[in-house]
Amino acid sequence: MSLLERDALLAGLDAYLTEVLGGRGRLVFLGGEAGAGKTTLLAAFTELAGQRVRVLRGACDGGTTPRPLGPLADIAGMLGAAVEQQLDSDRPSRGPLFAAVRGALGERPTLFVVEDAHWADDTTLDLVRYLGRRMDDLPLLVVVTYRDDEVGPGHPLTAVLGDLATAAVVARMLVPLLTQGAVAELARRAGGDFDPVELYERTCGNPFFVTEVLAAGTTRLPPSVVDAVHARAARLTPAAREVLAAASVVGPKAEADLVLGVSGRPAEALDECVRRGLLVDLGDQVGFRHELARQAVYEGLLSGTRVRLHRAVYGRLLATTDDRRLAHHADRGGLAKAVVRHAPRAAEQAASLGCHRAAATHYRTALRHGHVLSDAERADLLGRLSYECYLTDQLDEAFATREEALGLHRAAGNEPAVGTALRSLSRLSWFLARNADAHRYGTEAVTTLEAYEPGPELAMAYSNMSQLRMLDHDCDAALAWGERAIELSERLGEQEVLAHALNNVGTTLMISGAVEDGIARLRRSLDIALAVDAQEHVARAYTNLGWELGLMRRMDEAEKVLRTGIAYGVDRDLDSWWLYMQSWLAWLMAERGRHEEAEQLVGQILPYPRLPPITRIPALTVAGVLAVRRGAPVGSALDEAWQLALQTGEPQRVALVAAARAEQAWTEGDGASIGPLTEAAWTDMRDHSDVWDMAELAYWRKVGAAPADPGRTLPEPFASLMDGRPADAANLWADLGCPRWHAFALSRSDDPADVRTALGILNGVGAPATAKAVARDVRLRGVAVREPRPATRNNPAGLTARELEVLQLLARGLSNAELAVRLGLSGKTVGHHVSAVLRKLGVPTRSRAVATASELGILMPVVPPS
Repeated sequence: MSLLERDALLAGLDAYLTEVLGGRGRLVFLGGEAGAGKTTLLAAFTELAGQRVRVLRGACDGGTTPRPLGPLADIAGMLGAAVEQQLDSDRPSRGPLFAAVRGALGERPTLFVVEDAHWADDTTLDLVRYLGRRMDDLPLLVVVTYRDDEVGPGHPLTAVLGDLATAAVVARMLVPLLTQGAVAELARRAGGDFDPVELYERTCGNPFFVTEVLAAGTTRLPPSVVDAVHARAARLTPAAREVLAAASVVGPKAEADLVLGVSGRPAEALDECVRRGLLVDLGDQVGFRHELARQAVYEGLLSGTRVRLHRAVYGRLLATTDDRRLAHHADRGGLAKAVVRHAPRAAEQAASLGCHRAAATHYRTALRHGHVLSDAERADLLGRLSYECYLTDQLDEAFATREEALGLHRAAGNEPAVGTALRSLSRLSWFLARNADAHRYGTEAVTTLEAYEPGPELAMAYSNMSQLRMLDHDCDAALAWGERAIELSERLGEQEVLAHALNNVGTTLMISGAVEDGIARLRRSLDIALAVDAQEHVARAYTNLGWELGLMRRMDEAEKVLRTGIAYGVDRDLDSWWLYMQSWLAWLMAERGRHEEAEQLVGQILPYPRLPPITRIPALTVAGVLAVRRGAPVGSALDEAWQLALQTGEPQRVALVAAARAEQAWTEGDGASIGPLTEAAWTDMRDHSDVWDMAELAYWRKVGAAPADPGRTLPEPFASLMDGRPADAANLWADLGCPRWHAFALSRSDDPADVRTALGILNGVGAPATAKAVARDVRLRGVAVREPRPATRNNPAGLTARELEVLQLLARGLSNAELAVRLGLSGKTVGHHVSAVLRKLGVPTRSRAVATASELGILMPVVPPS
């Protein structure tokens, strides 16, 4: 097909290539429906680009379960020994492999095309994500093509598009369908008796459909592209048609000698397919011009022919070690015993590369042929499938398959396997917010395993119980179970179990107030997990340490830990963990007054398919409170979060949402409902709760005139805020970097200047509805507050233009004397301005003023002299 209506797209790609030649990396997602001409467009672009840069092309498979890192395998030979060695390893390590790929791609200006990413395996998508975050300084243009009409909300590529949506190097382009004018021009060039209007209406301007219809050379328009492909194939000799059929069975790219061997026809028949345009010569391989054409040929085969050809392909591939392809052709050829031999191996190979969705697919394939499996073999495969589903957030299937495995283990009287399955069901139940079931399964697992020689399974069962008790804030029980797990794991030398148990104990100590001891245990857990590459335990250590530090408002430490943990999880495909950490990072950003960043983080999380309840709860809560503070419609976010929190019954989740609902009621002027809204949470928290959770809920209950005595000492700055010492509380909150709480403390003052500062802070962080609620309460107390003038209303502390200028110069380190010279003012006047800035920001020192202003985003960027 001639390139029509594609000049703008070619120009855009060429502009990105020019940027790359200047040293700036680019990642372009090139979308379009099947047959829109993405491959044709890139063929033209790569021909031009090849004169300026190195061109590498790889593709994802659509005919079988995806090859792990298929596009990378296509180009590995051109990336050097380091990449090839990693790929050839039995257990390749993702971190070193991805780093080696990045280094090889960035050695010189390169265009890397990844075709058909809608079929990509998990690890290929992770590689795209990895490069998208680390290529801004590389002379590298990556173009990823995909069918946008096949990538919906639940598709894995959707998550990658969302994750990289805000990356500066990422761009998206869409290949549109042809206009009626372009279709008419193609019909004119083809000659023949074609009605261009009818041709356009029947093909909707899809370039592939148009081309196939024109190539069929018929005056009667076929009703579908399948007919068009079959019309072309009908012109082939019988031998060539058999070659074409064999090629459609082998796959999108087929080895020429394999196609000839399977078809049993001479090379001339293959040449005829290429000459007539049904197949494309790819060197030692052949392929269809489009996957739609291959599907049309394949689906036109009689079922008996398909089975015969798949068996022939399987027989000729037996000399290879490609279990993925062997499993596929054995499955399609009805060779059950071969399937259950090759599919589990293919699953293990995929899982070793982090292709956990592909691994799950292979296990499902094997289980479809369960009639040739023993009960023990079936139970083993069900357990493996359950674990892969657990890793990929397919939790309902993970639970169902593990439950089925449990039944088989029980029927066989394999009690140790029963205990392990029960412990797994406990973990899955917790992820599904079925906490009562989690405790029941966990207890039964311990009882079952204690009847046998103590081993790592029992140690992990103990640690699982410790974790469940920790999550319930039952600190005594959590510590008791945790110490049993630590003692047994140390005796057995089980480092992963030890890391898991230390995490539980460390978190429990932080909850109970032994903060530094708890941090030490958590950091030891992290060190052990890192040393033995226990990735899930590493991520869990980052999660619990970051959350507990954040809860105590140790903001800088918490943010550093969570960001480190998120990066670790993203790089290793630990979606369950990094999404969970990102939800808490969003909460942290909201506490720091960085509402836009919090909203962005939540926006990346909530569209994820099958998001576990424990991650949805904080994400929905943050989305809800941000809407409350802006005065925007809240929708059902807080209601859904509340129902999920109640379902878990865990104090940390119930307290989080209860506080958010109380804030909503107060903001909307319904303070009287705060008591009833928080009563159940408050009652449950009196015995089992982190004191920080209780402190925030106590504040809101006091605002709502509900009983708020926690029965224990509250931490600062909540203690000062509750005890009527607003000035002390304001200074402490300012030092912690929590502008909303800083503003709440200032608003308790009887000094109108303090109240104006509070209103300025709240408006400045994007919480106008909160500011209006504060102003309402202040007026009810009888404090007269003059609203800021328009010139000062939209900056966080209500600073005047002159005060903002002074603040900007303070950020440059100027003394009062230097300020006086720069501004042409007296030293005394400058002193008054500096004092006003400190007072309005609620801070004691100049350095603290600069730090607070930076957090609130009111410092202008410093422009270096030209």
